[in-house]
Amino acid sequence: MSEADNHDEPGKMAERLRAAREYIGFSQAEVAQIVGLPCSAIVDMESGNRKLDSTEIKHFSSIYRRTAQYLMTGFEPDYPGPDQFAFLARATKGLSNKDIEEVANFAEFLRSSKAS
Repeated sequence: MSEADNHDEPGKMAERLRAAREYIGFSQAEVAQIVGLPCSAIVDMESGNRKLDSTEIKHFSSIYRRTAQYLMTGFEPDYPGPDQFAFLARATKGLSNKDIEEVANFAEFLRSSKAS
C-alpha cells in the first residue's frame, strides 16, 4: 500500500460515520447521548468540520459495529482465518442466540452423518 493509499480523502470518514449512523437508525442526538458529546459535535464530525481522536473512533466503531480501520480508511482489514469463517460470520449476523444454536446443531448433525 502506498503512502497515498494510507490517507483517505478529506470528508470520506465523515460520510462513513453518517452512513453508518443512518444504517443502524440512530439520530445524531441519540449518538451524542451515547458518546457523551453535544449533538453539535456529532454534526461537526459528520460534516468533516471536526477531527476525531482515537477514543472517539473506538466508540463509534463499537456503536456502529464497524471496524475502526473501516471508519478511518473505508477498507475492512483482511480476515486472517479461513474463508469459511468469514462466510459463517456473515451468514449468522443478526440471528438470535436460539437461531445460532440451531445452526450449531445442524453443523453437528452434518458432522455426525458423515462419520456414519
